Amino acid sequence: MMRTLLAFVTLVFMAGLAGSAEASAPANVDPKWVLIVAKALDFVTRKPVPPAKVIVVGDAADLAVARSSFGKMEVAAGTVGDAAGAFAIIVNTPEEARAAHAANANVAIIGNNEPCVEVGACLIAVETQPKVSIYVSRAAALAAGIEFDPNFKMMITEK
Repeated sequence: MMRTLLAFVTLVFMAGLAGSAEASAPANVDPKWVLIVAKALDFVTRKPVPPAKVIVVGDAADLAVARSSFGKMEVAAGTVGDAAGAFAIIVNTPEEARAAHAANANVAIIGNNEPCVEVGACLIAVETQPKVSIYVSRAAALAAGIEFDPNFKMMITEK
């Protein structure tokens, strides 16, 4: 676990250094964002049962990047209604997150901005601009029955 933590910290640090050069790229298509999200889910204590599924709603993430970042998980484009049995849903907006949460309370819902976590709709939100910030909603984690490794909690902001 310590090797995973070190790799994650290195990834977040390097993404922060590279972030200033890509300030014009939207967070929803940033390959670093997808990789950080995938690594953050590695710290969930309840591991997904293979073949775990990740649903990408709309243009919330590049599918090719998500497929390579999530390793053995199945990554597919879809809607919040397509998420039955999914381990995670990646959304663009707090509204999509609320709809996903209402339909799939035990799924890890991931967004690209802090307001998504603040309203309790997203479990995780990762921002890469102006620096890498990872937010986790206690309420969404409780609702989904998801806990994180204690080492991961040192690197996040819980809301």
